[in-house]
Amino acid sequence: MQKTLTLGLFFAIFLCTTFLPIMWMFGNSIFEDGAFSFFYYKSIFLAQEYVKAITNSLILASVTTALSAFLGVSVGFFLARANLPFQNVFKICFLIPFIIPSYITGIAWTNLLGKAGFLNKALSKYTFLSSGSVSDFIYSIYGASFILSITFFPVIMLLTEYALKNINPRLEESSLISGNTFLTLKKITLPLIAPAILSGVMIVFVLSLSEFGVPSFLQVNVLTTQIFTQFSAFYNEKAATALAFPLIAITMMIIMLERVYLQGKSFEILGRTTSNSTISYNLTWLRRTGLVFCTLVLLVFVVNPLSTLILNTKTLSAYYDAFLLARNGITNSIVFGSIGATFLTFMGFFLGYLSEKIRSGQKQSMAAFIWLFFAVPATVSGIGLIKLWNRPGGFFQGIYSSLWIIIIGYVVKFSPLSSRIMANYLKQMPHSMEETGIVMGASWFRVLRKILFPLQKHGLSPHG
Repeated sequence: MQKTLTLGLFFAIFLCTTFLPIMWMFGNSIFEDGAFSFFYYKSIFLAQEYVKAITNSLILASVTTALSAFLGVSVGFFLARANLPFQNVFKICFLIPFIIPSYITGIAWTNLLGKAGFLNKALSKYTFLSSGSVSDFIYSIYGASFILSITFFPVIMLLTEYALKNINPRLEESSLISGNTFLTLKKITLPLIAPAILSGVMIVFVLSLSEFGVPSFLQVNVLTTQIFTQFSAFYNEKAATALAFPLIAITMMIIMLERVYLQGKSFEILGRTTSNSTISYNLTWLRRTGLVFCTLVLLVFVVNPLSTLILNTKTLSAYYDAFLLARNGITNSIVFGSIGATFLTFMGFFLGYLSEKIRSGQKQSMAAFIWLFFAVPATVSGIGLIKLWNRPGGFFQGIYSSLWIIIIGYVVKFSPLSSRIMANYLKQMPHSMEETGIVMGASWFRVLRKILFPLQKHGLSPHG
């Protein structure tokens, strides 16, 4: 009963906060003059500009995902296994591009690689590249992919690192006795963390598909910029909503491919040892390689753009003035961000449990249903929230006129992502661990507190 009521409560919250406003928008988009009409959906595949936008969106997401996967898996592996010095310093610094709005990161890199940029001048002087070709690159779809990969690779880095730390060391120790590190990595380690890497790849792909800031700044024609144009320039919310449909369709195809890949495979890991130890490959060459690689990533992708932003701010007084102007916003961001992150952690856990651990034939359908809403651009879901909550008087108006609508916005945008991350870590835990607690007479809440939450602490950590 405790399990049923708890899971039912959080799923009901998901339906009310995420499902209803988005379905409101899609339902409204298929009505024209009081009758069913798929006019806007047909135009997506008939108009050349929309076909081009879909193609560009796929290129943007694919290139971004490939670059992010290379950086994220590599850095995550070195942080978890290479026994690097200053590991926590590296990790915190690598998270900076993800914390900073991607739009700001885009400004930094255009300052560096634009025609007047320092790196542009250096590359054109010391390499065969011309100033124009470097500038054209950063203002292209591939330049947008480059910037977004820097922004999103920490997602894959965290998932890879925590998946490696979640592996029971005994599973790898037996193979490492033979002394073949590469064979252990290929046959044991990588297969065990495959769901984490795959989840990270899917998250980055969908984040790239629904990204608006960087493509808009670089004037790249993708679906999200077309959606925003329909809203802001033409006030055509039906056409804008219809343009979000290809994003959902692409996400659905990715989910189906993932299901085919994971079908029949088991990724269950027998939790952690009592010492909470992890395997480290104490190899000098690996430590040196990891240190050089992580240092290069830090200097090129973090220090470099941050330096140009700081140097472009001529005086320290500018920071003080900005703080005075934005202090209320900073306070609200910290307070409501903390509330939102805390709530999303719990909501993500229970939605992830619902989509991964329930004994039902509908488990995979539930996971796909929750994940699909992550592909909906924030512009569409935001307008849906306005349509649903902006009503005169009463409870709805009280919420809409307060900052609590921001919390609901966080839930709409990030609850599918949060549930996806938690489902990935729950996939690594056998059903028998929970069942043992139930057989011993413990309530489900006690099983949560004593077994599930402790075992999933590495899954809960990324949500903060």
